[in-house]
Amino acid sequence: MDQKNLEKAIGLLTVLLTEDAVTATGKYESLYRAYHENSEVSDVLDLMLRKMKLRVYDYQEALYVCIGEQNRAFGYSNEELKRLLGVRLNKELYLCYYIMYQIAASFYQDSATYNYTEYIKLSDLLTATDAALASAVGALHRFSMDTPEEKSFTALAALWDELPLVLSEDVQGIRAGRGSKSGMVKLVLNFFVSQGLLLESTERFYPSGRLHALIHLYFEEEKGRLYEMQARLGKEEVESAAD
Repeated sequence: MDQKNLEKAIGLLTVLLTEDAVTATGKYESLYRAYHENSEVSDVLDLMLRKMKLRVYDYQEALYVCIGEQNRAFGYSNEELKRLLGVRLNKELYLCYYIMYQIAASFYQDSATYNYTEYIKLSDLLTATDAALASAVGALHRFSMDTPEEKSFTALAALWDELPLVLSEDVQGIRAGRGSKSGMVKLVLNFFVSQGLLLESTERFYPSGRLHALIHLYFEEEKGRLYEMQARLGKEEVESAAD
């Protein structure tokens, strides 16, 4: 291997792990061009990332790195996420995961349908989570789906329903916390802001380029079990209505 190409690949890896992105213009323009124009550079970078259970995503003239599953070196354990989010119980963490999914679905539906929402508000996520959980649990009961997720969805819905909409002391605005639906949603929104995935301005939350890249490629390539369950439930509801 050419030494210069190896150095470029290592340089790309270093920037991707320490910066927000490598873009087609700006400080790291030459590295971006090297990734696209030199197959040896891109192949070496992809190999190094795979070995570390990482992925590089190329989205709208920017390269982003994404953590793969079971990556303990660069990812978070459940306990670490509970601490960062500010929750204590596993069921609270799983509810946060579900709210995270609703954030993703707010901006992108599937590989064929884009949702060009410019921003979301806390109230939007409250409505989306209410509707999604009610629809999922209702469909699970109607179709008697024999899956391990049935109890999980029901448990999440029960926890959500137990929470008040807001705490009475939140008269000056919604505070992040475990004691209300609004507080739980704010916990997740704050976490996304801290991770550079959302940008907040006047109580509106705008997606960053990194979030767009992750959402697009998650729905395009990864999807995952939660997506499959939601899609299956939606399909069965449509078929039931048609009958």
